[in-house]
Parts: sequence; C-alpha cells; structure tokens
Amino acid sequence: MDGSEKKDTVQRALVYVGVLVSVVIILVFLWYAVDVVLLAFLGILLAILLRAPADWLAGKTGMRPGLALALVGVSVLLVLASSGVIFGKGVVAESLKLVDRIPEIVETAKERLRQGELGARAVDFAETSGAFSGGEMQFIGRGLGLIGSTFGALANILIVVFFAVFLAAQPRLYLDGFLFLVPKKRRPHIEKVMLEIGRVLRRWLVGQAFLSLVIGVATGLGLFLLGVPFALPLGVLAGIMEFVPYIGPFIAAVPALLVAFAEQPQLGLWTLFLFLGIQSVESYVLSPLVQHRAVYLPPAVVLFAQVVMGVMVGALGVAVATPLAAALLVAVSMLYVEDVLGDKSASIRST
Repeated sequence: MDGSEKKDTVQRALVYVGVLVSVVIILVFLWYAVDVVLLAFLGILLAILLRAPADWLAGKTGMRPGLALALVGVSVLLVLASSGVIFGKGVVAESLKLVDRIPEIVETAKERLRQGELGARAVDFAETSGAFSGGEMQFIGRGLGLIGSTFGALANILIVVFFAVFLAAQPRLYLDGFLFLVPKKRRPHIEKVMLEIGRVLRRWLVGQAFLSLVIGVATGLGLFLLGVPFALPLGVLAGIMEFVPYIGPFIAAVPALLVAFAEQPQLGLWTLFLFLGIQSVESYVLSPLVQHRAVYLPPAVVLFAQVVMGVMVGALGVAVATPLAAALLVAVSMLYVEDVLGDKSASIRST
C-alpha cells in the first residue's frame, strides 16, 4: 500500500469516526431534549390537522392555500371561542367540583364495596398494594394527570400552537430544509416517504378527531340521560382520551364508574353497560370504517409503543405513541421492506 492509499484509508476512517461521533451526539441530545422533540411532533400533528381542511378548501374553490389556511384558522378560533362561551364555564366548574369530590367519591365507593365479601377483599388488596393513597386512588390521579401534564401546561400549548402555525403556513420551506440534509440522489425518494407519512398522519388525525367527537358526545349524553353527575366533563374526558387508543377509554371510564357507583350501585352497573356498549360500537363499527380510509395499526404494536413511550417519557409519550408508531411503520415499510427487501406486497401503507 503506497502513501496515497494510506492517506485515503486514514481519511475514510476519520470520516466514519466523525459520522459515528455526530450520530452519538445527536442521539444524546435527543434523549435529553426528548420532551422538546415530542412537543415539536405534536406541533407537526396540529399543523397537519390545520392543513387538511385548508387544502380541501383550496382544492374545491381554487383559493390560494395561504388564504384558505387563514379562513380555517379564523373558523377554528370562532368555534373555540363560541364553545368556550357556551360550555367552557360549565365544564371548568364541573371539573373543579369533580376534582374536589374525588376523595369523597372514592371513600363512598370503598364503603359500598366493603358491603360484599368479594368487594371487601378487592378493597383490602388495593389498599395493601398501595392503589389507595390518602383517600384517593392513585391510578385515577394518573389518569387525570395524563390530560393535565400533556395539555394543561400553558407554555407547552403556546409552543405547540405557534410551531404548528408556522409549519402549516409554509410546509414546503421546512420540508426542503430537511431534504438538504439528505444526499442529493436520495432526496426524491425521501421526499416521497415524508409526503406519505404526512398523508397517513392526516388520515389518522381526521379519523381520530371524528371518533373523538362521536365518543365524547355519546358518552356525555348517555351519562346525562342516566343521571350520572358531572356528565359534561366526563364526556369531554372520554372524547379526549379517544386519541389514546386502548388505554385512553379505560382511563376515561374509571372516574365515570366511580362517580356513578358512589351515587348508587345500580347506576354504576348501568354506566358500565354504557361504556361497554359505546366501546363495542367504536371497536367493531366505527374504527374499522375509519381505519379502512386511514391506516391499520396492529393493536399489539400500538400497545407496545404506548408502554415503551410511557416508560421512557411519561404521559406525553403515551399521548403521541400511536401517531409516532404510524409514522415509523410507514418509514420502515418504504425504506426497509420495499427498498432493502424489495417486497412491495408487504407494504403496510393504506390504499
């Protein structure tokens, strides 16, 4: 090996080492800034959700995309403002009352359960295992905390909203900026992958928003007709939790069942039937229709993603686990299954 070959070998080795060090630095940065990264991902989701009606409006009317986006933004603000005026005060007031009454509700539920042998054993086991703490059930606090920690911090909300607005206003600018980091010959294919991820996330978001609205209204109305207290905030909670598949409905059902059971055991039983009925319709009728037009995510994959993200990041990780899993599945399908393995038929992308 002559001097020039040795020099080339050393240079290549230095390049490889430099790339490896850069990757390690980036991974370490992402690990310590994971909350910021996930907030940015929430901003991307919100931007996609804003662009969906704007692009539809621009396509139907020939309107400029920027003007269509502005009209959508104004419409969203008007809907939120009107909803806040009509329902906001009632939701906040009932939510605060519900939070204040949680210790009383839990104690009442425990007393009713102790009236039966099986219920008494269940309460004793729960207290021994630490499920009850200071008169409050920890898992209820965690369930309500999931909403508060993910969406309740005003600073995080503002970051997500502003990031989403800027991204929705000029998506091409940021996409091109990302593509500059990719080798030139790979840019067209990576762009195709990014656009496909955006398409899948858009369909998933629109579908979940529809399911959230239906489940929230059905739950709130059903609880109201049954005479369950705090039907309005419990319905809102059920609608929001629909964005967290499998785990979310369970979290939403627990406080409703406790409230109903504390009022009357028979009311708790009817409330259980209500949630089972709504979730049956959602699982066997509504979700298949939505998934057919969006993307099918295997339940095991979703649950695994939620558990992993919950352990690593907490509530924020659980909230974004499902759309993040959808994006990763599309990337794996296109970049590995199709490109590396050459198996076009195994693609998980929606049609």
